[in-house]
Amino acid sequence: MHKLLPTLLAAGAVLSAGSAPPAYRTYANARFGFRIDFPASFRVQPEPANGDGRRFVSADGRTVLSAYAGYNVLDEGMADDRRLARQGWQEKKATFSLDQLTGKGTGYVLSGRVQGDIFYQKTVLRSGVLSTFVWQYPAARKAAMDAVIQHTIQTWQPGTESNY
Repeated sequence: MHKLLPTLLAAGAVLSAGSAPPAYRTYANARFGFRIDFPASFRVQPEPANGDGRRFVSADGRTVLSAYAGYNVLDEGMADDRRLARQGWQEKKATFSLDQLTGKGTGYVLSGRVQGDIFYQKTVLRSGVLSTFVWQYPAARKAAMDAVIQHTIQTWQPGTESNY
C-alpha cells in the first residue's frame, strides 16, 4: 500500500492514508428518486436542466461517477436496454469482463476496459424507471477503487417513481 499511496494522493485519490475508507456524501435525485453515495472529496457537477442525474469527479478529473435515470418509455425490457448499453461501450472500443443480468432480469451489470480505463455500469428497472450508475477510472487505481465501488453497490438505491 505504501508504494501506491503517493500515486493515489497525487491523482486526487478517493481513499485516505492507511486503510480507513473514504468519507461519503449522498446525492438524492429529486426527479427519479434514486440515491447514491459518492466520495466526499469528489467535485459535484451541475445537474442538467432535465434533472435526470449528476456526475461526480475526482480532483484530477480522471475518476468519474455518473448517476442518472430515465423512463423506460419504449418498454422493451432489460435485454434491449442492455444491448444498447453494450453497443455504446463497443463504439468506444470497450472490452467486457462482466456482462450479466441481475435480479431475475430486472437489471444488468457491464464492466470491462475502455481506453486504458476500467468501467463498471449497473442499471436497474423499477416501476418504469431505469436507474444507472457508471464508474470510470484509470486501471492503475483498481486496488483503491474496488472498495469504493463495493460501497456504491451496497448503498445505491434505484429510483422507483418520478416526482415530476
